[in-house]
Amino acid sequence: MGSVRSLQEDQIRIWNDHDEASWVNLFSPEATFSGPGGVRGSGTEMAGTFYRIWQDAFPDNQLKTLQIIDGEDAVVLEGVFEGTHTAAIDAHGGSISATGKRVAVPFVSVLGVSGDRFTSLALYFDQMELLTQLGLAQAPMTAVS
Repeated sequence: MGSVRSLQEDQIRIWNDHDEASWVNLFSPEATFSGPGGVRGSGTEMAGTFYRIWQDAFPDNQLKTLQIIDGEDAVVLEGVFEGTHTAAIDAHGGSISATGKRVAVPFVSVLGVSGDRFTSLALYFDQMELLTQLGLAQAPMTAVS
């Protein structure tokens, strides 16, 4: 199980070092990707697209680890994505122009593993939380008792 955890720790370090080629190389050529907003695809080209969506829009971003849960052929990362939105987010659902806002968005990723490569990445985060932090939506009202 240690190698799965180590692979996840490498992924975080490489992401935070902003090393696209090394990050893409962590995924098998057939790896699948999914995320909020209809982001779906497979292969190393999609790995690069997935990477650039976030790295281009938040060039100073860093992933902060809250916890890693590793298994025999999968690893779950709970973390916080922190960065400043200085360029457009260009994703499947459209484009969001730069706001200059700093965000700290909690997320969970579930990654399948085979050997020394990831075979899948499913990213989960609250899109409304991101939009609220970007100043593009109001925070939902909370009930008062």
